[in-house]
Amino acid sequence: MIRGGSVRVAGIVAIAAIGTLGYVLPSLAASSEAPVATPPGITLQALGAGQSSVMAFALTEVPRRQIAFADSKGMTLYTYDKDSPGRSRCTAACTKLWPPALAPRSARSVGGWTLFKRGDGTRQWQYRGKPVYTFVRDTDVGSAFGISPNRPFAARSRGSVKQQQPSGWNLALVFPVSGIPMPGNIAIREVGDANGLAFVDQDGMTIYAFEGRGGTKAVVRLADQTQWKPLVAPALAHPVGEWSILTRSDGIRQWTFRGKPVFTFAGDLTPGDANGVGLSKDWDAALAVSFYMPPQVRLEQTLGRGKVLATREGLTLYRRDGIAIDYGGGQSARHGVPIQPGVGRSIGVSLKGCVGACLKAWHPFVAPANARPDGFWDIAIRPDGVHQWVYQGYALYTFSGDHEPGDMNGNDIFNAVLSDNPNQVNDVGTPMTGTANLYWTIAYP
Repeated sequence: MIRGGSVRVAGIVAIAAIGTLGYVLPSLAASSEAPVATPPGITLQALGAGQSSVMAFALTEVPRRQIAFADSKGMTLYTYDKDSPGRSRCTAACTKLWPPALAPRSARSVGGWTLFKRGDGTRQWQYRGKPVYTFVRDTDVGSAFGISPNRPFAARSRGSVKQQQPSGWNLALVFPVSGIPMPGNIAIREVGDANGLAFVDQDGMTIYAFEGRGGTKAVVRLADQTQWKPLVAPALAHPVGEWSILTRSDGIRQWTFRGKPVFTFAGDLTPGDANGVGLSKDWDAALAVSFYMPPQVRLEQTLGRGKVLATREGLTLYRRDGIAIDYGGGQSARHGVPIQPGVGRSIGVSLKGCVGACLKAWHPFVAPANARPDGFWDIAIRPDGVHQWVYQGYALYTFSGDHEPGDMNGNDIFNAVLSDNPNQVNDVGTPMTGTANLYWTIAYP
């Protein structure tokens, strides 16, 4: 897998079947390991509107314009201009407002994350040489009061307060990505189906790297080049950073990344697709950053639904979500209703989540006792003490009616909440302006 400053990824597995575009989905693609981008205890959180915790009728995807590093509780991390590698200028009274992000004794440096010892002997995380901190006035996941005096969208009605904008403090962001030189017709965007921040072309389509033997010569000799389109470099383009240009034997000037020729895939129909991932060990998405995935989880390729989160054995994972049915569908479409972490946290694992008789059909996806929050993954402790995996705010379950990899029999099971007052705080957990429903949906990456 082609990665820049990237992280480990679980194996990608696909069902052996004929896809709707006519290509064969293989039964297994090789897994790939790389250094983790977030150490255990450091998470990723969409900021502001990316949490979508209030507007329950927002059935279209809310752009995640910023994704920040956060601590294990989801609190946004910041850096300070006056700091230098291995040295914090925020001491004494400063730490009352800006607590250092401290690491446990077992923590080890990984990727861009390293440790240094503060004057009081505690160990603090630093990212790319910049010590990181939380901000005491951030009371909600997704808040960023440390750099903005405005109340974040996701924090409305959740008790957050305004304050004057501090100077010299910056968000510790994983997205948008900065400092990576790339050609003008290439960008980086979040692609869930590739489990990371992928390089995309000018149309937003995922870029892939050929990793098979023989390099470009092998690609040119492929019998069918209709599926894989070379990413053409403009006539006046020049190499930049880790991007170079090769002239193929057929005369095409093609971009390469880290020496690997790159392509787009005809099986990707819209930006955000990564249907080429898992088709063969010779092809993989070109990633700038790859997100953590627990070893108990894999991405499963399905017909009509794209990639879904599944157990290591291939059983589909589900989340319980909220939807206002008066505002139309969406839940049955590919990828369904967009992920709204704030709603997932409101539903939780008990009361509105799944307890009692609910557990006969829905089985909590259990996390190891020693698992820690990492990337988009968190752990919830159920009333019975069981540790349950949580992905982007939603507790995950398997369904008793699924028996084989690829089964999705639990999708779109509804529980309507009827009330004469559509604005009440109902069983979904957030105010809705229509008839509220709790429903079970496939967990998409």
